[in-house]
Amino acid sequence: MSTDATLEDDPGIHFEAEDSEPEQVSLPPRPIMDDEMDITPMIDLTFLLLIFFILTSKMTGEKTYDVPPAKNGSSVSSKICVTLLVTRGAGDTPIVARADGSVFAEDPEQQAAEIEEYLLLELESGRKTEVLIRAEGNVTSGQMKKVKQVVSEILEEGKMLNIAVSESS
Repeated sequence: MSTDATLEDDPGIHFEAEDSEPEQVSLPPRPIMDDEMDITPMIDLTFLLLIFFILTSKMTGEKTYDVPPAKNGSSVSSKICVTLLVTRGAGDTPIVARADGSVFAEDPEQQAAEIEEYLLLELESGRKTEVLIRAEGNVTSGQMKKVKQVVSEILEEGKMLNIAVSESS
C-alpha cells in the first residue's frame, strides 16, 4: 500500500497518510507596536474648534435685562430700616452712601469697615431692626454682591435684609 491514496472518481485529489508530519508554515514577522499614539490630528481639531468659537462668538460686555415689574410684594418701612444707597462705581467697587447722602470711602476694604461700623451703630441703637439696600438700576450684580456680602456678615440671625432697585434716569 502506498502513502498516497487517489480517489478513483477524482484523480486531482490527493490524500496523505496519517503518520506523516505537517509542513511548517512560515508567517511574516509582526511589525513592532509603537506605544505612543499620534495626537497631531486631535490637536488640529482642537485648534479648529477654538478658532471657530472665537470667530462666531460675540464679545459684548454685561447684558442688560428688562425685569418686569413685581406683581406681589410688600412695602418696607424706612423708619425701621438702616438704609444704604448704592450707585454704580468704577470697576467692581460700588459707591455706597448713607440715607442722608454721605458717602463711604472708595477703597473696598475701608468701605467695608465703614459700612460695618455704621450698621452696627444703627442696629444696636434699637430703633432700627432691618437693613435696606437701595440700588440704582445700572448697578452691576457683582457690585451688589459685594455690598450684600458685607451686610450679611454683620446681620444677626433673625434680622432682615431688604433689597430695592430703583430706575436710573
